[in-house]
Amino acid sequence: MTGTSATRVLLTRPTAQSQDFAQALGPGFGVLTSPLLEIRFLNPVVDTGHARAVVFTSTNGVAGWRRRDGDCTLPAFCVGARTAQAAQAAGFPIPATAPTLTALVPHLRDQTGGPLLHIRGTHVSAELADLLPDRQIATCIVYEAEARPLSPDAHHALEAGEIDAIPVFSPRTAARLLAERTDRWRLDATRLIAISPATARILAPLASKGVETSPTPDTNGLLALLHRKSAQC
Repeated sequence: MTGTSATRVLLTRPTAQSQDFAQALGPGFGVLTSPLLEIRFLNPVVDTGHARAVVFTSTNGVAGWRRRDGDCTLPAFCVGARTAQAAQAAGFPIPATAPTLTALVPHLRDQTGGPLLHIRGTHVSAELADLLPDRQIATCIVYEAEARPLSPDAHHALEAGEIDAIPVFSPRTAARLLAERTDRWRLDATRLIAISPATARILAPLASKGVETSPTPDTNGLLALLHRKSAQC
């Protein structure tokens, strides 16, 4: 790639998150967006019940809770800095943040007692109840990430070998990308960049030269890796 060529990135996150990521990438990148998952907010009964704290694992969980005018006064333990920022903007006090749900568990053990409320989507990579089997945990599902097909434009760009990098943000998105693959895709020069080792393992069949894994399991890690490698081109 020459110094004047933009790095062409395929973004497969839901539309709103892809727009935020594209803006964060800044100059030097050309973005093609084709969500493989799209957010549909649900209408659950909003009730914190006897919960002593809430747990958010995504910004979509915060958005879904706010759409239902849920109580924003309990302590909110969050996965990811962006989730914490969204929860804090909604009015929640934030006692602790961690990069993964597993890493958040020690904070929940040390800083909370009594029931917890996990506000989340339909699909999760780990169940909080499995990680904290000795605690009473209620679940409020406020959104669903519905599967979408890859767009014709995205298929064409992949077949033409025009995509330089594909950052992948979850194991489920990785599985969706794998399901969309055709024999016509040209990925020999395409960097596949996974947010986590679990995501990388699913992407492995697509990568002729291996999958790069983000140094941290969040968007900031993916951005750093894309910018660092792009600057070397």
